[in-house]
Amino acid sequence: MKLRKHIISIILISLLFCACVQGRLCYTYGSTRRVPICESAEVAGDKLREAMIKRSEVIQICLLTDTAASESEPIIDAVFEKALEHTGEPDEGDYLRFQYERCRASAEPAITEGRSAVLITYDISYYTTAEQEDATGEKVAEIVESLDLEGKTEKEKADAVYDYICSNVSYDYEHWGESDYSLKRTAYAALVDGNAVCQGYCAALYRLLLAAGVDNRIIYGTGCHDSKGSEDHTWNLIDVYGVYYNADVTWDAGEKGRKYYLKSDETFEDDHTRSKEYISDSLAADRDFKPEDDDATFTAMAGTLIKAAAKTLVKQ
Repeated sequence: MKLRKHIISIILISLLFCACVQGRLCYTYGSTRRVPICESAEVAGDKLREAMIKRSEVIQICLLTDTAASESEPIIDAVFEKALEHTGEPDEGDYLRFQYERCRASAEPAITEGRSAVLITYDISYYTTAEQEDATGEKVAEIVESLDLEGKTEKEKADAVYDYICSNVSYDYEHWGESDYSLKRTAYAALVDGNAVCQGYCAALYRLLLAAGVDNRIIYGTGCHDSKGSEDHTWNLIDVYGVYYNADVTWDAGEKGRKYYLKSDETFEDDHTRSKEYISDSLAADRDFKPEDDDATFTAMAGTLIKAAAKTLVKQ
């Protein structure tokens, strides 16, 4: 599987200019543009995220800063990372991170409302079109409704979604070796076409789980499956009752049982290796899920403890 590469190229422009800006216009050398004016990288990231969700390809943001355009690479990266921050929304966060193909960015000096700024232009290509994303959203809603998840526990919701993908999505062997066929890496391919590679499986699971109210993340690294050697691979990290567990829906799909479902990092380490940026305490999966971890069991245990405490108080 060939994942998209995050390519940020900075165009350094050293130009002298003078202008006085009225309203919400952004003045650059030789032109005047009406673009979003942002006070911080955080706000700029929010604006960029909104545009990426709509699959806008050329996105311009004017960021108020005293930083010279020639030194703006850290700002460009900070805005981009803010846009891809995990929010818990199905079509944001890791979904955006793993559903764009390439990003190039440039910065040039600007003035707006009498203040120094940089005009950042992001040129982004995606695996899917806006129309395909609309179709994906409709399919996600349709599937979640069909699973009848109302009143279910987090574990039961996760089970239902995971089993749906395992039963309804097949690995796209036809396009596996075609580097130019990017659609295989998408939730659209998995949910609408029914065929995808691991990136598409994970994007689909990410969206469905979040739509069902179960938080999760996408993990990137390498996998070694069926003695084929190590290759780029993605899987999910599912939050069940506040605890993270690894889940590889690609490898479980079409198989009997859930060999790679709700497992610890230790269980996964023989055939899954995380990329270093995904190794952290905040993303750790410390144990396998066990029956006693189920919400119903916790509830029963809590009830027993409450009753025991009440009896003790009565005796006293």
